[in-house]
Amino acid sequence: MDARIRSRQDLQDYLDHFNGKRYEQQIAYYAPDVIYKVGSLTLDTPQKIADFYAEFHQYCREYVEMAQFLLEGDTCAVSMPSFFEPFRDYEKNGLSFKVGQKVEIVSFIFYTLKEGKIWRIRVARYPGPPSDFKELTGHDRPEGFFTAA
Repeated sequence: MDARIRSRQDLQDYLDHFNGKRYEQQIAYYAPDVIYKVGSLTLDTPQKIADFYAEFHQYCREYVEMAQFLLEGDTCAVSMPSFFEPFRDYEKNGLSFKVGQKVEIVSFIFYTLKEGKIWRIRVARYPGPPSDFKELTGHDRPEGFFTAA
């Protein structure tokens, strides 16, 4: 597998690994000196990112999808609806997810690539709900994930 981002399908393959909790395949897309800030953490190796998500997913079911995609040179920009369903309380690393409190967000993510590998991950939040993007995703939320509380 040539784990590089050169197309929308490549990024979809990466997200499929993420959603499937196939962390080793997911982190194959990262440059060795990747930097990703999440909560209060700065994760600076592919393994640290895998370890963070492997632990986080012991507390919370998560699904992400791509609504919009743009690739220009070494910059990949994505609007990404994300859905979280905590089954255990998670209160660490500046993040808070509580059982019974389902969370839906949209992130605008800018990936800076180095030879097709994800080198920097920068994230901003959209203040509206994922349903604002349903003309792009075809739904308010993924089928079978969860229903609004």
